[in-house]
Amino acid sequence: MQDNARKITYGAMMIALFAILLAVSLYVPLLGSIIMFFIPLPIILYRLRYDRASSLLVTTTGIILSSLVGGVILVPFAFVLGLLGIVIGETVSIGKTKLYTLMATGLTLLITGTIIYVIAVFAFNFNVIDEFFTTMDEAREQMTSFMGTLGGLPDNYDKLIDSQIEFYQTVIPSLFIISIFVLAFIFITLNLGAASQLGNKVPKFPPFREMKLPVATVIVYGILLLWSLFTPAEPGTNFYLISINATVILRFLFLLQGISFVHHFIYVMKAPKVMTGIATIFALLLSPITTMLGILDTGMNIRAWIGKDKLK
Repeated sequence: MQDNARKITYGAMMIALFAILLAVSLYVPLLGSIIMFFIPLPIILYRLRYDRASSLLVTTTGIILSSLVGGVILVPFAFVLGLLGIVIGETVSIGKTKLYTLMATGLTLLITGTIIYVIAVFAFNFNVIDEFFTTMDEAREQMTSFMGTLGGLPDNYDKLIDSQIEFYQTVIPSLFIISIFVLAFIFITLNLGAASQLGNKVPKFPPFREMKLPVATVIVYGILLLWSLFTPAEPGTNFYLISINATVILRFLFLLQGISFVHHFIYVMKAPKVMTGIATIFALLLSPITTMLGILDTGMNIRAWIGKDKLK
């Protein structure tokens, strides 16, 4: 009886906290954008303490209560964030690694984000991508008008802008996937960090400097480059869409690998920790060089040669 009473009381507290965090994120502009990342926390805390069925009931009740707090508009956000809480709490409670939790959270965001986008397009005739590029066209016209008053535009200005817009339209899928997994990383880092501070045992990522992509990524990247070199794909074709999006994702991964290599180098050289932050900024500013370092490190493991003299 006492255990059931505690479970119900704790569940009611987490439901109320879930609804309050949702309301704050909706009605408090600046603070709300930060609070939004902690909305799954009550569901995570409940799942780490109690069983799956009770956690699903608490999540469902929290979603229903959120509709009373903020109206129907809050329900999709409550559903996605509540589901994230269930997924994160479930993977941690059954002892999965933090990388597994990241992948599960990212896939959850990817699937739910796609579903919401499709519903918005077909049910409400609202396409966020079209709206974004409409805004870009308006900004382009304003910039053209402004630069025209300053003494004219470059000869190839329109062609350059058109090619840039066409490129961004093509790589929307890869940018969406990268953004989703970056968002998932932020969610699990903040929420598991908070759960750890509250006395819960949570998994940890290995140090970023130990990141190592499989050699297969270099092989795939090389095949893509050779294929595009000898059989150039026409813009607008399915192969062009697949190859350019795969290239963007792989380059992003190699950029991360390059930054990891820089962190490893600083760690081996026993430089002050402040150098890690400074070096990361320069690595991002010099992203083409950092990406090349990432490719070399993935394919040839050049970090194995760092500090070798010290081991002799």
